[in-house]
Amino acid sequence: MLGAEAAAVARALGHRVTLVGTEDTVMGRVLGPEVGRLLADVHRAHGVTLRSGQAVTGIRAEAGRATGAVLADGTVVEADDVLLAVGSVPAVDWLRGPGAEAAGLDLSDGLRCDEFCAAAPGLYGAGDVARWYHPGLGRELRIEHRMNASEQGLAAARNLLAELDPERFGGRRPFTPVPYFWSDQYDLKLQAHGVLAGADRIEVRTLGKDPLRLAALYGTAGRATGILTIGLPPRQTRSLRALIATPAPWPEAITGLTETVEA
Repeated sequence: MLGAEAAAVARALGHRVTLVGTEDTVMGRVLGPEVGRLLADVHRAHGVTLRSGQAVTGIRAEAGRATGAVLADGTVVEADDVLLAVGSVPAVDWLRGPGAEAAGLDLSDGLRCDEFCAAAPGLYGAGDVARWYHPGLGRELRIEHRMNASEQGLAAARNLLAELDPERFGGRRPFTPVPYFWSDQYDLKLQAHGVLAGADRIEVRTLGKDPLRLAALYGTAGRATGILTIGLPPRQTRSLRALIATPAPWPEAITGLTETVEA
């Protein structure tokens, strides 16, 4: 996402841009192949050169300044500036050791927490580093979005206080948010609610003849888990969000998608 957003900004400023990615489409791992192809077409229409299915294996530099990126096929993309958007790895090494083993901490892909954001008695996690069980979705999540970090930090703090002083703060509450992120690329605003990545089925509906006014429903194991909208009015986006706030069965969600898009 960061690479696509940076490419859009650079093109708006008049720079020549080459966008390199290991996927076949833009943001395809999260958005799916159909929406990913649409975004790829948008970037091409704005003059971005796409090098899909390629990994950057090295950076060429002279006098301490980048001059290009070396791709897996051996070609070099010449450039005055190179931006690498490669994701992150949870920083949990400082938690390793005899104490972590004694507490039974699971540090694979972040700090594993339960539905209350607790990794062990008196130890809570929040933000990019926390992998917690979402009871509404029935799966573990680790979300690298600013809004989730803010909301989860509040939830973890409250549950820690409730553990320490249940009479004052009441019982602990499961952290069951509807994850949200957005992306601005050119004049498009993408809004996503729920979980899109890893979907085993995706239904895309366009509004009228404009392929870039659309709603997409994402599902896993027979339930709707996420929605994506581009160019939809807020009322319709809110209606679609309701379908995955409490994950609806896929057939019911498809009906809701149809009714919302045709409203």
